[in-house]
Amino acid sequence: MAIDLSKVYTPHPFQRAVHSSAARYKVLQVGRRGGKSRCGLFELIAVYVRALGVPVTHALIPPFHAWIVAPSYRQARQSWHELLAFLPEEFIAPGGILQDDQMVRLVGTEARPWGLMELKSTDVAQSLQTVGLDFLWVQEAQDVSDEAFERLIPTLRSPERMGCALLEGLPSLHRDHWFQRAHDAAERGKEGWQAFHWTSFDNPLLTAVDRADIEGDKELLPEASWRRQYLAEFSAAAGYFGSLDDCIAGDLLPEPLPGARYVAGLDLGRRVDASVLHVMDAKTRRLVHHRVWGAGQSWILQREGVIDACREWGVERLRVDATGMGGDIFAEELAGAGLPVEPVIISVSTREPMLQALAVSIERQTVSFPPVKSLLRQMRAFQHRRLASGTWRAEAPEGEHDDEVFALSLGLGACDPPHEIALAPRLQSGRYLPTQEEAESGVPRGPGARFVRQRHVEKIRQRQENVRE
Repeated sequence: MAIDLSKVYTPHPFQRAVHSSAARYKVLQVGRRGGKSRCGLFELIAVYVRALGVPVTHALIPPFHAWIVAPSYRQARQSWHELLAFLPEEFIAPGGILQDDQMVRLVGTEARPWGLMELKSTDVAQSLQTVGLDFLWVQEAQDVSDEAFERLIPTLRSPERMGCALLEGLPSLHRDHWFQRAHDAAERGKEGWQAFHWTSFDNPLLTAVDRADIEGDKELLPEASWRRQYLAEFSAAAGYFGSLDDCIAGDLLPEPLPGARYVAGLDLGRRVDASVLHVMDAKTRRLVHHRVWGAGQSWILQREGVIDACREWGVERLRVDATGMGGDIFAEELAGAGLPVEPVIISVSTREPMLQALAVSIERQTVSFPPVKSLLRQMRAFQHRRLASGTWRAEAPEGEHDDEVFALSLGLGACDPPHEIALAPRLQSGRYLPTQEEAESGVPRGPGARFVRQRHVEKIRQRQENVRE
């Protein structure tokens, strides 16, 4: 079956290089708005057209099978809409669009009588069943966990399947992430693999206003983060918390040390989140004890576990996430048990100062923690993410959790101030970094703080003038 897609898609030179490649596995690291998703969509269609001419046995069900995989269904929604918009109608079987299941049943040829395209999410890695795939398209691969990818790899190893894959996203935030390892292996010339790279500015469809907006984001993001988002450059410092390696030290303690003072932070789970307790040495600001209660455990068991842990460690201050009715009640019950509870409402006004205080402490190495896998995973994944409104927000990627991050932030807020506070460095981007005092109080006092607001106002004014022009 042949079809002319030129009426709906004219690839730019970088996209054309992907489509013309004979590599079985294609790894794309591309800046935001660079056209990687549209490239993936038409690569999927091209593989389907090619597969229709390759006969298979009647035992292969479905005869053609493709997955579109994203960290969450919300992230994949746009690709689903584009798939329905651009997939030629003659490819779709009668009644073949199954909106509730997010599947498309396809017509076929004598070689392959029919096919199936499905949308999948990796937010629950265990839900990814091992099937055989002709084509696997992974979106926002930098936010897909190693556990999920380990379940996806076997889908490309089935007999009679084409086993092709397109993996696309931004550079990962650390070298050990599977997507960065795949890209590096492809760049080294691994057989059957090919790496592709282009920036946001390489997309010829961007307007002058689009490019000005991207340049303007330099004032809102650290330079490493901006270069990752738009130039698709790898940097271990591009995450919200920068490089964590200098703050990793020691092991968790089996029991309290004589003479030490301990404080704690408790982040309460909500539905699918775990509840996390971090006990910290108040003086050294070091994580010494780590407890996790899964989302399925009753709050009675969690409450008793928190009480026992805090009494064992002689916790002097316990900062508790008391957001919402459930959190408020839980905090009251802990206080009723005699614990030194300090309820904290995590809201729009308090969230950013908490995260900023933690980020500055990591920058200045005034906090430390053992290599707790769940903690490091969440902190490395935390990043600057652009909202639909166009503003930037520090948060975990879709499908990831932030309970470890906020438990550490809450515990840090109960610790003593650091003994030595270094001068605030100027980032290469010119972005103002608050002092430790400013970060922990949430109140900007430094001489550079007022310029932050001025730059924001100037940026908004400039955008308005660009639109009028």
